[in-house]
Amino acid sequence: MAADFMAKRAPLRNSLYHWLLLALCAGCQPEKQAPTAIPARYVSVDVPGWQQRSGNLWLNDTLFSGWQFQPTPAGDTLFCGGYLAGKAEGIHRQWYASGGLKEARHFHAGWQQGEQHGWHESGKPAFVYHFKNDVYEGSRKEWYANGKPALDGNYHEGQENGRQRQWFDNGSLKVNYEARNGRNYGFTGVKNCVNVWDSITVSH
Repeated sequence: MAADFMAKRAPLRNSLYHWLLLALCAGCQPEKQAPTAIPARYVSVDVPGWQQRSGNLWLNDTLFSGWQFQPTPAGDTLFCGGYLAGKAEGIHRQWYASGGLKEARHFHAGWQQGEQHGWHESGKPAFVYHFKNDVYEGSRKEWYANGKPALDGNYHEGQENGRQRQWFDNGSLKVNYEARNGRNYGFTGVKNCVNVWDSITVSH
């Protein structure tokens, strides 16, 4: 996946903007996935008639199939994502107003699937998540804007499973534990509760 390509937005004012949007929104699909036939239909979020019902996207009382995008006043793009019969499909991308790529998330039949990436406005990584059927599955990593790690965890079926670590933005360790069978073993960063009877002086 070419980072330099993904970091560029298609200017909507260009006369070839439909083809640029197609390349921008549909390009860089994972090679292991067969391309999904999302119609080459591009509709701005500014068009009246959009509705969200039960997790599905509708336009004028019809389940939407095509590409929804959000333009800026300058004619660039802040968001572009595909839909099939109202459900999110393929890669959905968001950009900062400054032009840098903010997020690239993969969807299938409305659910997040596979790797999800995010970046700080500086271009440094913000997160890398792994999803299966719209819940965390595998590693989950986050970074502060200064580039230092913020979180490194592991999940199975949406629940913490395995080693979990978090850091403060100065690099010092915040938590470090292992999650097994619903219990945490190690340094969780949570203070033990104090029994109220320990603080009561009983007079005889």
